[in-house]
Order: sequence, then C-alpha cells, then structure tokens
Amino acid sequence: MSKIIVAAPPIPGETLPMLRLARLLAARGHEVTVLAGSGYRDAVERAGLGFAALGGAADYDVAEIMAERERRGLEPGPASISYDWTHLFVEPAPDEHRSLQALLERDPDQYLIANVLFLGAFPAAMGAPGLRPLRWAGVSVMPLVYGESPGPMGMVPVGPGGDQRAADAEFAGALGLVRKRLGELLRELGADGEVAPLLDAILFAPDTVAVLTVPGFEFARDDLPPTVHLVGSLPAVDSEGWTPPEWWGDLDGSRPVVAVTQGTLMNSDLTQLVEPTLLGLADLDVTVVVALGGRDPAALSIPVPANARVERYLPFDRLLPEVDLFVTNGGAGGVHQALAAGVPVVVAGTTEDKPANAARIAHHRLGAVLGTATPSAEAVATAVTGVLADDTIGDNVTRLAKIYGEHDAVGLIERLALG
Repeated sequence: MSKIIVAAPPIPGETLPMLRLARLLAARGHEVTVLAGSGYRDAVERAGLGFAALGGAADYDVAEIMAERERRGLEPGPASISYDWTHLFVEPAPDEHRSLQALLERDPDQYLIANVLFLGAFPAAMGAPGLRPLRWAGVSVMPLVYGESPGPMGMVPVGPGGDQRAADAEFAGALGLVRKRLGELLRELGADGEVAPLLDAILFAPDTVAVLTVPGFEFARDDLPPTVHLVGSLPAVDSEGWTPPEWWGDLDGSRPVVAVTQGTLMNSDLTQLVEPTLLGLADLDVTVVVALGGRDPAALSIPVPANARVERYLPFDRLLPEVDLFVTNGGAGGVHQALAAGVPVVVAGTTEDKPANAARIAHHRLGAVLGTATPSAEAVATAVTGVLADDTIGDNVTRLAKIYGEHDAVGLIERLALG
C-alpha cells in the first residue's frame, strides 16, 4: 500500500476522471487523498476517500469564470484559449502549490498523481521552497498535443483553404502570453529556470505522464519522450445500485440506438446539440437516448419526439453496450469511452480539446465531424445516417476497441506513478 495524493483543477472534465482513478486506486489497497475543489467534497467522502480542499484562487467555480463579461465576448480560438488557460490553470497555480504543500508538510511520504492541468507541482519542481512528492505522475485527459507547430493535431481547427501555419502562429502567440504569466508567478514563489512552451511543459515537467488514449486514436509520431505513455481509457463509472428506467426494454436491438449528450459542463444550452439531434432524428427509424449530464428534462425547449428517451443521468457502463452511435460535443472522456466500447461517434464542439479530438476521428475514420458547436438538425441527421451506413467506419472502430481492450489504464498508471 502507498499513500497517494490525487489532484485536479475544479473543472468537471478534468476532475471527474481523476476521482474515478482515485476510487480505482483505493480499491487496489492504496491510501488516497483527493485534492480538489470544495464542491467535490461530498462525492469524494461518499467514496470513502480522504479529501483536502484547494484553497484561495484555486477553489473556483468554472461556470462563474466562463460567464464573466470578458470571457463571454470571445469567439472560439486562440484568444479564448489564452483567457481560459490564464484564469483556469495559471492564476490558481500559487494556491494549488500552497494546498499541495500543506498535505506534504503533514506527511511527506506521499506520491502525487495529478491532472496535467494542475500546475501546483511546478513551483517546487522548479526550485521554489517546499517539499516534493516521492514521485510526480501527470495524467492527461487531452489528446497528445505538443511541439512547435502541432498543425491539424492541435486545438486550432482550420477550414478548407485556411492557413494552418498562420492559425498555429496565432495560437502559439496567445499561449506565449500565458507562459509568460506562469513564469512571473513561479518566480514570485522562488522558482528559477525557464518555463517550456505550455503544451510541452505539462507533458515533460512531471517524472512521468500517462495520457488517457491509445496509439490507434493518436496521430503517429516518432518523437514521443520516453517519460510519456499512452495507457488507454479509464473504465466507465460503475453503475452498481442504479435502476434502469421503465423504457430500458426498448433497447432490444430491433432498431439502431443513437445516444446524445453535451456532457456535464457545456450543457447549459441544450439548443446547441441535444435539441438539433432530437429534431433531426425524429422521423428516422432509430431510438434516440438523451443523457442530460444532470440537468432536468424540463430544461428542453422542444417536445420530446416519440422515438426519444430522455433522462437526467445515465451510466455509460450500462448505456454504451446498447448503443450503435454516440453523438457528443467532443470531450475526450465521452469520446474515448464510446470508442472503447466499439461505438462510432459524431462529434461537435470547437473549444478546449474538442477540435483535436475531432481531427483524430476524421483522420482515422471513426465517425463524423460536424465542425461546429451548434449544428443544424439536418446536419446531425446526415451525419448519423452516413455513419450508420458506413461499414468501413464500423470496422475501424471495432479494431480500435480491441486496442483499448489491450490496455489496463489503472494498472499502468499505478506502475508509472509508484516507480
């Protein structure tokens, strides 16, 4: 048994996979303390894990930051990414550092497994006063993006005829300002040394990094550092104790099942993807299953079509085996869980890591890419019917699911983290 701190910034898409990992590590006999936003205390303690709340600016509400006036006026692209990285990851870093130090001062004999966007381990690793964990393992939910000019592998989508080099340069310039701010904060804490470009730094600074992906999903690269490992995807949340809704018997294989979700963070406006999917598929011979990521079904502004079933929450470990196609806004967690279950995807979304995920789906022909966060009902219907009829996509996803099945993400992370 080892003592492990599992840390993450308070963003659902970054924290929830780390909480799942924490539970699975505890089930293997380790003593786990989760360092996360105070809003996750109840979930962590219900799981029987130790909990420590992030302090100060590190304990923020992501919805409030995204709703700030300066953020609302930014279009998807380098400027919005720069704003998000600065306010969600860089400015909280000093208080993440202090929160981590408090745990290590209480007991220095601990390992750290941190989401790579948790920057609180950077100061001590770069010479600032403080304790370092026995070993620092990073876990990346994002796809593998690093290097001077990631191009179509990266997070800046360019349409037909667009200038990828110019887009990459603009993106690098925006992240350069974020990097400069991180350097200033680290120096204020007593750190020395130069901060690498951020997409490189988050992968190369930890002692080891586990990326929650597989080779068949990533672009082939021959420059992967030996400390970075593709470990597969985490298993879906265990649904023990969950009771299926009355309509569950409708998923009897008599016609294709299409599931749709906007996740748990980007689900405040269901007109973006859920409602176009409901409208576009209403007259097709499919069953549409909607998981609202915790929202009340009353939030829908349209009547639910006869071929649709809507629930506030559905566990993916029970849902995905019944599904023929998954429509998603493109977040890494849902995409990987679907592909690991052998389910093709139709992806929307233009922010965070979604363009990078979409680029990989298009490159490997694992589904369809809508290229917008707000597709029309007709565009969704066309994509869904096209993917369901495409045997090549089905074969590609089946082959990829076997690769996922060859990876034990939790076991690999355990071995990498504990040395």
